[in-house]
Amino acid sequence: MKKDFLKTTIIFLITIAIAYVMLNFIFLNKHGPKSKASGETIDVIYDPTSTTVEANKDFTVSIKIKPSVDVSLRGYYFKIPFDKTKINLKNIEYKVGVASADLGQTNSNLTTINQNGILELFGEVQNSTGQVIAVSVTGSELVKLTFTAVSVTGTSFQADAKFYITDLNGVITEAGITTVPKYDINGGGALITPGVSVTGTPTGSATTGNIKLNLKLKFQGINKKPADSQNSMVVKAKLKKQGTTNTVDGQGTFTADGNGIWSGTVGFNITDVGGKWLIFVKGPQHLQKKICDSAASETTGGTYKCADGNISLVVGDNSLNFSGITLLVGDLDQNGITDAVDIGLVKNNFGKKDTNILAKADLNRDGVVDTQDFSLILAALAVRTDEL
Repeated sequence: MKKDFLKTTIIFLITIAIAYVMLNFIFLNKHGPKSKASGETIDVIYDPTSTTVEANKDFTVSIKIKPSVDVSLRGYYFKIPFDKTKINLKNIEYKVGVASADLGQTNSNLTTINQNGILELFGEVQNSTGQVIAVSVTGSELVKLTFTAVSVTGTSFQADAKFYITDLNGVITEAGITTVPKYDINGGGALITPGVSVTGTPTGSATTGNIKLNLKLKFQGINKKPADSQNSMVVKAKLKKQGTTNTVDGQGTFTADGNGIWSGTVGFNITDVGGKWLIFVKGPQHLQKKICDSAASETTGGTYKCADGNISLVVGDNSLNFSGITLLVGDLDQNGITDAVDIGLVKNNFGKKDTNILAKADLNRDGVVDTQDFSLILAALAVRTDEL
């Protein structure tokens, strides 16, 4: 009996000691994760800031960040398009976290990266509290990249970047970005930037362009007209002629009717409208959908698939009713993938009704982030990526 009592007492004291140490670390340790500060920003810097290099020689650039306050970094994303006729990527080294499985590109993807001229880095800190990135004059290194110069001709690139941090409550939020500079090689050149259309003129306006798409769309989870404050969304669209690789980009503002059908117009400038076309449509919280048929339909939501474009366009108005198919939610941070960050944006904001939160995480637009939104984002894991 004494032995049992002594054993129980020792276990109790050890438990108390462990609890004390953990609480002390969380609430008193100055290196613990910080809450997100109002107006907090992150700057992106390169080291070195530019380079001059001979043809067929390698050069290395580190991508660093400088937060305005100490932050606990959970993940980061960079999309870096570059001129593959001027430089090729040789090595990727994640310095903070690891490449997110199936998302972040690594050295195993070098062939694809150099064929497309686009690098996508998705770093993930697997510790649930993230990794503390302190305020620093020189910045903290996230990734180191090694390129090979194909020629001595100048070129430049500029990254699209996103950063995700956790606060003391474990809530994942997207940090604001102040500066993402361009990087010049051999004096710089034509700037290669994310999302640049390589043909046509993207207008982003329903009132301009010689081609106007008057679209009707159905978005997953929205079955009625939302409240006026949420009855508006900007929808992106791309046009691609069958048999070509180039796209023309545009966007327009859409509103819903009483049945949750969204209508809006997207304008484009296209020189030659002949042939057959594909249309790619992407809502602000949604995965991109590839549509090949002017009367596209499906029996089960989200199951429509197609291969070759079969849509004819004319100069002027083109009315296309795509409400027979459902555009799936999932890409809340608009990086082309449904992942843990998207799920966290919903899960960590249950019950929230703040306007900024609703814009990201209220997927069915009913005015609150709840289990219905969580069910929708979980269902998106079966699809995961934009259709291309």
